[in-house]
Amino acid sequence: MTRLAINHTIHCKDEKATAEAVQMLANAILAFYTSTPEKPQSLFMSLHGDLGAGKTTATRYLLQAMGYPGKVKSPTYSLCEEHILDLPKQALHVFHFDLYRMQSPEEWVDAGLLEHFTHSEYPTLCIIEWPEKAEHTLPTMDLAITLIHPQEMQSELARTVEIAAQTPKGEAVLQSLITQSSINP
Repeated sequence: MTRLAINHTIHCKDEKATAEAVQMLANAILAFYTSTPEKPQSLFMSLHGDLGAGKTTATRYLLQAMGYPGKVKSPTYSLCEEHILDLPKQALHVFHFDLYRMQSPEEWVDAGLLEHFTHSEYPTLCIIEWPEKAEHTLPTMDLAITLIHPQEMQSELARTVEIAAQTPKGEAVLQSLITQSSINP
């Protein structure tokens, strides 16, 4: 079966616009998890962008928009931070990875972090910064998100957010986000 790839680009002129875009993504992700509460679902997201593009900040905004009340810190040194969100009918385990300091894909595998992508007993959301450091060891990401700080923009806080769905689950989330975007331009 051939599917058309769904891509969506959001231009954010400042930090407020970026936070609003992330809020819409959070709503789409929450809709994904609440649409099939009888079966634990997993969703995998990769975050791409230059150093300082805002990957960790976007993750912080995302988790806060999804209702996480605690502090969201960078996993640069710990490699993985777990956060648990209380959804209406289930708990969602969020694993936030940062592979920036990894030297090889084997280091990622040897650390045992890949096991977070195989949990099936509870809903999981895996968000991974610098996924290219893990090369071929990762499963296919449902959503690939690229944050770009356009050099020609006047504001240091401007960003372009490119989102690509790479699986049917990713397509469902992205279609929900696109629908929201058309309702709330």
